[in-house]
Amino acid sequence: MFSQRRKRPAAQLIASGAKRPRPSKSSMYSHGRAVFCRGDHKADKHKQWAALGAWFLGPKAENGDVLRDLLTQAVDAQIGFRHRGGFLDTSSFSTGMNLVDALRVTQQFLSFHLLCIGLALHFASVTYFPCDPPYITDELREAGGFKHAMENLQTEMDQLQKDLRNSVPFFSSRYKGHVLWETAMPANLGYISALLFNQNNCAAEASTVTTKYEVEVGTDLSVMMGYDKDKSMGHLTAGGSVANIEAIWAGRNVKYFPLGLQEALLKEERFAGAKDYKVSFPQRGGGEGELISASQWELLNLDVDTILKMPSDVQKKLDMEHQTFMEIMGQYLYESIGAQEFARRHMLTQSACVIVPSTAHISLTKAVTILGLGRESLVTVAVDEDARMDPKDLKRVLEEKLEQEIPVITVVSVMGTTEESAVDPLTEILDLRKKFSKKGLNFCVHADGAWGGYFCSMLRDQPKSSTVITPEDGFVPELYLSTYVHEQLSALHQCDTITIDPHKSGFCPYPAGALCYRDSDMNTFLQITTAVAYYHGDVNLGDIGIEGSKPGAAAAGVMLANRVIGLHKNGYGRVLAECMFTAKIMYCMWITLADNDDNFVIETTKPLPKFKNWTEMQQNKFIKERILGKSNEELAQDELAMEYLKEVGPDTMIPCFSVNLKGNKSVDLCNKINNAIFQDLSHSSSQHTAHRIPMIVTSSSLIPHKHSSAASHFKKRLGLDPDNDSSVKYIITTCMDPWATSLEFMDDMASLMRNSILCAIGTVTDSNVLHNFVSTGVVNQENEVIAYYVGDFNKVPKQYDNVVKLKFMNDKAAEKYISMQTKLMQSSTDPQPIIFRSKGKQKLHDVFFEESEYAGEKEKFDCFVGMPSDDDKNPFMSPKMKIVDVPRYEHFDNDDYPESSSYFMYGDKKNVFLFHIPTKSPDFFQAVQLDGPPDGVGNIVADDLLLRYGTEVEIPGISGAPEIIAGEIQDPLKKNKFDISFVGNNGEEVTSKVKIARKIWFSGSTM
Repeated sequence: MFSQRRKRPAAQLIASGAKRPRPSKSSMYSHGRAVFCRGDHKADKHKQWAALGAWFLGPKAENGDVLRDLLTQAVDAQIGFRHRGGFLDTSSFSTGMNLVDALRVTQQFLSFHLLCIGLALHFASVTYFPCDPPYITDELREAGGFKHAMENLQTEMDQLQKDLRNSVPFFSSRYKGHVLWETAMPANLGYISALLFNQNNCAAEASTVTTKYEVEVGTDLSVMMGYDKDKSMGHLTAGGSVANIEAIWAGRNVKYFPLGLQEALLKEERFAGAKDYKVSFPQRGGGEGELISASQWELLNLDVDTILKMPSDVQKKLDMEHQTFMEIMGQYLYESIGAQEFARRHMLTQSACVIVPSTAHISLTKAVTILGLGRESLVTVAVDEDARMDPKDLKRVLEEKLEQEIPVITVVSVMGTTEESAVDPLTEILDLRKKFSKKGLNFCVHADGAWGGYFCSMLRDQPKSSTVITPEDGFVPELYLSTYVHEQLSALHQCDTITIDPHKSGFCPYPAGALCYRDSDMNTFLQITTAVAYYHGDVNLGDIGIEGSKPGAAAAGVMLANRVIGLHKNGYGRVLAECMFTAKIMYCMWITLADNDDNFVIETTKPLPKFKNWTEMQQNKFIKERILGKSNEELAQDELAMEYLKEVGPDTMIPCFSVNLKGNKSVDLCNKINNAIFQDLSHSSSQHTAHRIPMIVTSSSLIPHKHSSAASHFKKRLGLDPDNDSSVKYIITTCMDPWATSLEFMDDMASLMRNSILCAIGTVTDSNVLHNFVSTGVVNQENEVIAYYVGDFNKVPKQYDNVVKLKFMNDKAAEKYISMQTKLMQSSTDPQPIIFRSKGKQKLHDVFFEESEYAGEKEKFDCFVGMPSDDDKNPFMSPKMKIVDVPRYEHFDNDDYPESSSYFMYGDKKNVFLFHIPTKSPDFFQAVQLDGPPDGVGNIVADDLLLRYGTEVEIPGISGAPEIIAGEIQDPLKKNKFDISFVGNNGEEVTSKVKIARKIWFSGSTM
């Protein structure tokens, strides 16, 4: 049973919007899978785009057989590893048997001892003690406890799989919520394969294989960021939060190290040979001076590279081992003696701070509190209208800290926020660091590229050693990075640390965050080493970060994805370029979704670019004429359109927007409308299925900041009071889907969103009225009955096209209804339908989705024979009913009539109904029952799948505009047999003959 909260039509593209000018079916559906591909397939000699199809399981599990085979190989490899130590090639058996079968056959003829000798001679020393006896014997399997445990395992696994069916369908092109999507098949295979070996990357001896993978991954990610391969380092973390915390941790230790070293040089006799150690002071114009003579403020503002060299420089002067040096330094370092003692010794009266944009991730707040710096040490900088850190406000903050002599540990630049999709002006931040360094204020720069880091792959050329064919033509991936974003990502190599999350834009499974260091020496300032004797090996990754135990499986997954897909423009760069194309088109659709005669406006959080001095009106016109409605091939040939697409839209691939009523100044009303959109298109509960949500989004709020112009500018563009202190809610539509690059598919997404907006406005602003539903007259074995909403073009609260399934809450009510329906059918050749009317005046949305006064039920209805008037107080029954499904919930829109008459088909394999889809006045409402399911609605496994979902159908032989004679709309179904066409499973177009078994209701409206 579908969720009773869900209100959307089924997951067929054609079923998602009823009243819009749609592309012809020949253009939308006849190409099959080609609808998701960009470029001319025949002309694309190398078909580079096809590689994407090998990197993912696919929204329809198209690579299911491949994944199953490869996973089977992974499981077989694990089984083989335990049978034969992982080195046996089973093809070495002359009999062709696998090892398990061979063992069983051999055991029939030889004693276990002889078998072990024979295997040992055959495999020499490559097996891991094959003569050790098994524990799980046939005798053990026959035990009652073993059987009961296995039965319980199967039961719980079945329940687990049942529960997981209500998970969010991230793999679908319809998912546009958070920054996650389907994970890449290589990443999954690497993860699952290594998971079976359960390697712990805390220490090399616990991860003899996957430690090497993590080192490789860290190096590859660092190089993709632009770092020097030989000087940098990187490692995996559980996520970006942990990486951000570690970056601030390292920055803090670097910041305070010179103070500790100065004290040690002055007090430690063993350091006497280095008392004359000199460093370069930025405050002195780069001139050198002895460290022991430097002022406190000078020591707190040395250049980062100068500090990183200090340990090795002093060790070299003293000819001392690093471990000995650090043992001595442990008596003087901030992280060793603690903040209070360190501050006392050095008479520190000002707490150091970390500077972040107001859009910074919550993990940075966690960082300063965990590190004991205090929440107030996190200083936020305003963002501009593009939600990027405002360099002018950063300059103001830095001048304030310089004047007050407050040390700045790190300035954080967010390279792609996961809410506003903004990339901070890193180039200007780095420029400010140079300028303030000369003034005597120095700091680390950390880039939070958890989301945006992988976009650097769009800047990297494919290595010559790669076996992937480089296309000679087609789309250029880096085209879809704007000039601004390209410049910021190109400057990442100047940052001291960078957070990057493979489990975000790297399409890898959780957990897979990462932190990269420009200089690997910076990580040594954490100086957390273990004293546990059993941690041995060349590399102990548990010593270099926050985490101890670390899943080697994560490293294997990221490693395999990097190797197979590639961290370059023809690998990950191509995937992200496809996603960016989708985001650009979707942004253009949101910009132009509201028509001039609509009662609402849409404003994107990212304003239109300053492009060729065009006005907003000119850009809107250009989008409509040169971008939307054009094929991908046409766009590729339009240089100006491609140039515009490069610069327009979000910095990364998250177009966001808010909706407001025209003339509305109230932020509260605006937020209610956007919250209604979010509630309509969100899947946040494991208790409900996602099958009724045609597009899944998420939302956030733009919060005003003291010095920020973002919120006020956004409110002004929405028509709201810019001086209001309230935050503004907006809708987030993340485009991590490389398949949905077809404009036809995107047009369908726009229609879904437009309908959701109209319904949300109605949810908030409709007045309360009585609502009537025409019953189909058929009750199934679950006491359920389908009904068709009686809409009205002339009454705003009733301007809806609806189909609903209701359930009688007790058998007596169902029996009474059936008895009345039977009586009506027997008494007349053209019986009046039974009408369900809502109990009391309310909004249609509330009828379906608001909890009523009846515990456990949704609504109570009055039942009438024939259409009642509003003042009719004499129903023949008033049953308690539960709404179990709302397969169609559409708002009337002022569209043109479709070419062919359209109906909504819904039911099951026993009872199938057609409900006419009204477009605009004049039009008609009609419900009929077919004599059975049409051909092509499903398959052998679920032959009523489309019927239970519901889908739109067209009757090619009947015009979409109503036939009016003498002022009366005519019933178009003059014959009881006709052809219908619809989109079936997997996007296939189906034509089928149907026969009417019963006409339920017809009503025309010429108003």
